[in-house]
Amino acid sequence: MAVPHSPFLLLLLSSLTLFHGQTFSLVIPLTKDSLTNQYLATVFHGSPIKPVHLAVDLGGRSLWMACGGSSSSRSIPSRSIQCIAATAGGRSGSVGGACNVIARNPFGDLEGKAILVEDTVAVGSLGRSTAAVIVALHSCAPRFLLQGLAKSVKGVLGLGRNQISLPAQIATELGSHRRFSLCLSSTNGVVFPDSGSPDSVYGSEISSSLTYTPILTKKIDALLSPEYFINVKAIKVDGNRLDLNKSLLDLEGAGDGGGGGGTRLSTVVPYTALESSIFNSLTVAFRAAAAAMNMKEVAPVAPFEACFESENMEMTAAGPKVPEIELILQSEMVGWKIYGRNSMVKVNDKAYCLGFVDGGLKPRNAIVLGGYQMEDIVLDFDIGTSMLGFSSSLLQRKRSCSEFSPENLLKRTG
Repeated sequence: MAVPHSPFLLLLLSSLTLFHGQTFSLVIPLTKDSLTNQYLATVFHGSPIKPVHLAVDLGGRSLWMACGGSSSSRSIPSRSIQCIAATAGGRSGSVGGACNVIARNPFGDLEGKAILVEDTVAVGSLGRSTAAVIVALHSCAPRFLLQGLAKSVKGVLGLGRNQISLPAQIATELGSHRRFSLCLSSTNGVVFPDSGSPDSVYGSEISSSLTYTPILTKKIDALLSPEYFINVKAIKVDGNRLDLNKSLLDLEGAGDGGGGGGTRLSTVVPYTALESSIFNSLTVAFRAAAAAMNMKEVAPVAPFEACFESENMEMTAAGPKVPEIELILQSEMVGWKIYGRNSMVKVNDKAYCLGFVDGGLKPRNAIVLGGYQMEDIVLDFDIGTSMLGFSSSLLQRKRSCSEFSPENLLKRTG
């Protein structure tokens, strides 16, 4: 069921041709909060319109903000088509005739009743005076849901697979293919909510290097999950395959302990979390490979288990030279390689730690690929074809996701 068009006004939205012949339009800038490791997006909202910071939840159902501060907010009736679309896959009800939805804060593991509203939301474009302004559906949520979010944050920007995520609403209004791209950074990253061809966004050098893998669909209580899952079939360390319980890698499978299987991508989890047996297997293999490279192990630093002296580590463009981790996807020819910048975390001046954590015996998913492992990698979410494109680390090309932030792109075009 298509969500009905809201009034939509594009202001000066003609695409801008920038350096290297690239064409850009809509962009949501990201920053990383150093205290919480949350990725924060900036959009403009309400009347009077003003910037709002939102924590990014890659698999979140929709956009929600704490109530208040806007005179243009209008509640959506409970029996409207918009309410039906917004509550598909979630609990709902009626409060005084308004559409009652559930807003969730996964960072604080909180949820609460919220009201579905429509209000002005503006997304910037790569020009000093250009923007896209839409009257978008989102949830007006109680302020207690802000607990656990970074200090300046007023809500959560969900980018999940459904009809009311902000990229989906933009695509509907533009009549375009449902597709967005994400480029996380330890400093300034970016979401292109209507990315079109990756070539037009990142240039042919990067876009031609993208590898594609299917985005898997998972049902939870007979309803489609908005989250993003990929088919990891094996894990290798320095080319050696780990001996793993295969049922844990199956999205519909489960381990002996009753936990869930499969691999999920998440911006909520800062570091990749692995089911305990997978974590132990990876850690043992990594330590053995590190010993063969004469890496000296030191005392662990929480939350990590395997830490190494940094003094004699060789540094490369893609971080410290350490054993290579590879996620094998739909075939042996398709792998997501994780180099030192994305596998090792600098915990102090003398040590790096393997940036994976123990997710326990019964996690919801056996592998949750965290934000740190996705930094400085282009991720192209083609929702229309259910395919995910991913680059190798941009650092290998002496590039980074931060160069695609609006400020840096405008500096290049000067």
